Amino acid sequence: MRRIWTAVIAAGLMAVVASPAVADELTSSRDIQAAVDSYLASSENDANLVGGPGSAGYDAGFWIRGGDFMLRINATLQARFEASDWDNEDDAQAAFNGAFPGQQFAGDTSGFSLPRATIKLSGEAPCDICYYIELEFGHYGRDVHERRVGTQGGIFDDANNFGLGVNQSYNYDNTREAWIEWCSCEAFNFRMGQIKTPTTRQMMVAPELQQFVDVSFASAATGTLMPGYTDRNRDHGFMIHGAFGCDGEWSYMLAVTNGDGGDSIRNVLDHRTSDNLAISGRLNWAFLGAIGYEEGALRQQTCGWVGELGLWAHYYADRRDKPHQSLGDVLNAGIDLALGYGGFSFTGAFGIHQVNDADVGTFAGDDFEATTWLAQIGYHFPGTAWEIAARASALDVEFATSDGDVLEFAFGVNYYLNGHANKLQLDVSFLEAGDAATGIWAPYPGYMPLLGNENSEILIRFQWQLAL
Repeated sequence: MRRIWTAVIAAGLMAVVASPAVADELTSSRDIQAAVDSYLASSENDANLVGGPGSAGYDAGFWIRGGDFMLRINATLQARFEASDWDNEDDAQAAFNGAFPGQQFAGDTSGFSLPRATIKLSGEAPCDICYYIELEFGHYGRDVHERRVGTQGGIFDDANNFGLGVNQSYNYDNTREAWIEWCSCEAFNFRMGQIKTPTTRQMMVAPELQQFVDVSFASAATGTLMPGYTDRNRDHGFMIHGAFGCDGEWSYMLAVTNGDGGDSIRNVLDHRTSDNLAISGRLNWAFLGAIGYEEGALRQQTCGWVGELGLWAHYYADRRDKPHQSLGDVLNAGIDLALGYGGFSFTGAFGIHQVNDADVGTFAGDDFEATTWLAQIGYHFPGTAWEIAARASALDVEFATSDGDVLEFAFGVNYYLNGHANKLQLDVSFLEAGDAATGIWAPYPGYMPLLGNENSEILIRFQWQLAL
């Protein structure tokens, strides 16, 4: 307003002091309007950037829109109670102390927790730009995990890298995921930043959309064997992805990342990293109709099939420079299937995991091989808020110091107050180890290492989730 009045007063003064001849020439209404328009041009451009007062609302998240800008705000809270009971606590403690000298085994435990308190910011910007930021403030047990596995402030020290052996850090900081994307078209999009890497189907499903309280033991083991694992695998790099086909039934992801994971590493400043890059990809075929990355049957039609088949792989030549050393050529790959009909849902997966040609580290002198598999079934009773589910999963390891398997059998009951946005979940997992150490740590689902003597554990979890 001040700029408008300034322009008007200046034009008035010019009209008063100018001679009639000059006034006739310079102070006509047309010239005054042109001067005012020129003076206010920058202000009009600034106003156009926000497109007026904008608008706001709620639709599966809060949103604010102004002109070409869009901001969505989502929040997730998961309040949980967990209880863990070991079949033979003495044997478990003896095996644990042998693997982690000086550490105290917890034994049977129980208590309340808030593993996830997540804020997600996403939206669009001019020039077909999309963005996403995921911030995590939950309390999943980082302190205990770091004391027993090793300091996560940088790349693992091999002496503390039990059961893993890959030269990487976890992704534990508050900025869990953040990227910028050129959303050019359905068939091709380019994303760059701290991204979620392609992997097995259950790990592609957002935590809010899972059928159980958390992922299976097989999925947690798959994540542990790749860089950047917390509850999902994330790494720094870029990804191209899109969908094609007559009805978009084919979709793909191809990522090139550092391979070191974690948001505490900046490779250009860390001499322990190398220039090698990890390559990962996923191809999905919706051969019976799209399901999307979601578990359960809430979106399915009463009489109609849906089905998707997926293939994925992740390869990383894990090296350490100065001196140049190989921690192994790491390959993880698999196939997965999702089916649905009415209230029925099914997820199945099989994966292979290999580490070869390691000079130093956990896998030096012997190749590491493992397989994982998952079978999960659920039924949502039509016209009700109730769903029941069951799953079986396994990790089978072949390695010099760790040759054995872990089996998981789990059962769950869900009550959907408002779909996945507000639900109550109760599940029970039975975990049984074979003859050898399987040091898989996964703090989000609550899996601890099952170490020898054919020990077993019961894990009970109850969770109330609110996802706005």
